Amino acid sequence: MKSKLSAALLLGALALLAVGPTASGQGKAQGEEFHYQWQLRNFLGTIAGLFLPNHGEGALTFKPVGNGHLQSELTITSSAARQGEYFRYGSEIDTRTLQPIRAWSSYSWRGETKSKSSPIEQSGVLDIASGIYSIRQNPPEKPRRMEIWSDGKIYPVIVIPLGAESRRLQDGRKVDLRHFSIRGIDMPDRDKWKGKLDLWLARDEAATPVEILLSRNLADVHLELKPLQSAG
Repeated sequence: MKSKLSAALLLGALALLAVGPTASGQGKAQGEEFHYQWQLRNFLGTIAGLFLPNHGEGALTFKPVGNGHLQSELTITSSAARQGEYFRYGSEIDTRTLQPIRAWSSYSWRGETKSKSSPIEQSGVLDIASGIYSIRQNPPEKPRRMEIWSDGKIYPVIVIPLGAESRRLQDGRKVDLRHFSIRGIDMPDRDKWKGKLDLWLARDEAATPVEILLSRNLADVHLELKPLQSAG
């Protein structure tokens, strides 16, 4: 029972990062790689940490795969987890339209494995990876309605720009950021996305994703960019 709860909790946390605008041609795909430290936050998250790792490492990668496409993956691991365990969420993006062609999610956790993969055929639907890429390429200036692919299902969401903030990184540098919040919305005859995402992008040319906060059920999963990475 604890194993299934643990897997569901972290898989749910990974399935939150899906948001971003639809836009036209953005040029050639470029490779990028960001590394994070993560930890569970809030009281219930601390309790959840009794049953699963409550800190570890994360990576967000964007790799060109040809034909103007980009493969992006968010991976969360932990040295406190058993050998070979992971959570991964990714997609293949057409950088000319910022649309995902297909999306997938998978995990291997405490002897249990699960994976989902499907093409994205509906226009205007984004997933975790294409959402991060899209919002970096074309950040909204006002609230924007979107659709999110999450673990094989599609939900209506809204992207809310929350203005400028600043942070001091672990290496002491101070960076100026733009804060975006993504939430599910109520619509007739539609399931509501119960996840939450907050994203802080550096005000640099790359719109570096400095912090990511994923909220799901019992826990907030907070990812912070590791030192020695460029963030402005």
